[in-house]
Amino acid sequence: MKPQPALALIELDSIPCGVLTADAMLKEAPISILKTGTVHNGKFLILVGGSVASVEAAFSMGMAKGREHLLDAVFLPDVALEVYAACQGERESCGSEALSVIEMATVAAILQSADAAVKGADVTLVELRLADDLGGKSIAIYSGKVEEVEMALNLSERALDNKEIILSQSIIPRIDPDLAKQIDNSTYFSNAELTQLAQGE
Repeated sequence: MKPQPALALIELDSIPCGVLTADAMLKEAPISILKTGTVHNGKFLILVGGSVASVEAAFSMGMAKGREHLLDAVFLPDVALEVYAACQGERESCGSEALSVIEMATVAAILQSADAAVKGADVTLVELRLADDLGGKSIAIYSGKVEEVEMALNLSERALDNKEIILSQSIIPRIDPDLAKQIDNSTYFSNAELTQLAQGE
């Protein structure tokens, strides 16, 4: 059984409204605040989990309370385990097969699309990056066979009503081993492992 059967995320452009909204959601239903706080560009994110009924009630309250500052939101009543784990910071190896990367303007959109992608395509969700150090953007990285990572991108696009929220995407048919090693270590440039040039290079 998943630790949290349902997840919801509300993304706001006001920090005071974000704190107020999170408080209202907690008082509305017995949910858990998984993460909440500010990200780049001054956005405020509220990620909650719990039973389907409780999260749905809290989500409705949050949407009403934060409507004037709402940027995006998503309610996932049966969230994929891979998406839940990735939200908690878990990462997987990208392996040596194909890789696809998709970048979106909001965190809610990447969660909604990733849930659809892992449920409909035979891929590994390598990583979700949720706004921090991305200027408020978000990315998802998938690995697997070429046709499967391509399907993951197609499912991601189909899951969203507003296609303009997708900023860019790419497919790498056979990822270079050195690049795979870098991605496995970290997708943050500041955390990347520095490779020393061999003598004569």
